[in-house]
Amino acid sequence: MNRHHHARILATVMLTGLAALALVNAPPSSAAEVDPPPTVVKPDEPTMPPPPGAIITTFAGNQLKYCALICPHIIDFVVDVPVAIVRAPGVFATAQGQTGSADRATGIAAASVTRPANSAMTGIIDNDLNLVLPRAQNALEVAVVEGLTVADTVRSGAAPEAVGKAIDTGRAKIVDALNAPIVAKPPQIAAPTTPAQAAVLDAIDVGSAVLFQAPELLMVGATEAADIAAQHLATTGDTDGARSAGVAHFNDTLTAANDVIRQATTTHHVPETVSPESRTDTTTSASAD
Repeated sequence: MNRHHHARILATVMLTGLAALALVNAPPSSAAEVDPPPTVVKPDEPTMPPPPGAIITTFAGNQLKYCALICPHIIDFVVDVPVAIVRAPGVFATAQGQTGSADRATGIAAASVTRPANSAMTGIIDNDLNLVLPRAQNALEVAVVEGLTVADTVRSGAAPEAVGKAIDTGRAKIVDALNAPIVAKPPQIAAPTTPAQAAVLDAIDVGSAVLFQAPELLMVGATEAADIAAQHLATTGDTDGARSAGVAHFNDTLTAANDVIRQATTTHHVPETVSPESRTDTTTSASAD
């Protein structure tokens, strides 16, 4: 990738940001009683714009929904784990008296801490990876596609009415994405129509895999591995076997995390084919001039 390609990507990201700001802040445009010029907006796209501020209020409401899914598990982790740590010495003493084995007592005491830690971490990560992150990423990708569509409309030299229609359509699609049902592992809904849009979505997918999905898998994998090792030690008193069981599970998690990144870097968005009637024909316009 040469520096000219980097410059093109930077320019695309900057233009997307400006277009996204326009989508968020622009009021609904008034419909003009004239024949609109050709535009990059598809004719079957929504025409009723959401009210001003709808994107911001919907976004804020989503944060409350996401917190309702994740925050109780965070509270469990913050409260239950420290309490378990404080109680662990007493658990050890009681277990040693019952089993007569210091190794098993160590495992039982450790499991009294790893069990609530694993339960809370699993609740946090499962809800984030399967529910919150995919839905939020979908909304982000829709916003990026619509921002670039607005930018393309402006660059095509379209009339203000066409730019306003592109903004209204983009705002409506973003609100729809923000209001999408919260379901497990939803499919991606952004529909790129140009190579630039597809490239930016690819970058978002890779960034999500590297910065969020893989690290979160490792976080829950670590607590699972610790709990597996503690449970094994508590049952058998075999420290080497407990260590091996924990390491084996974490290695499996590491493989899964690497697979997530590999899939994100090898799977690419393909621009949808847009009919000539629904896209600005800049070549024809230039020839006509």
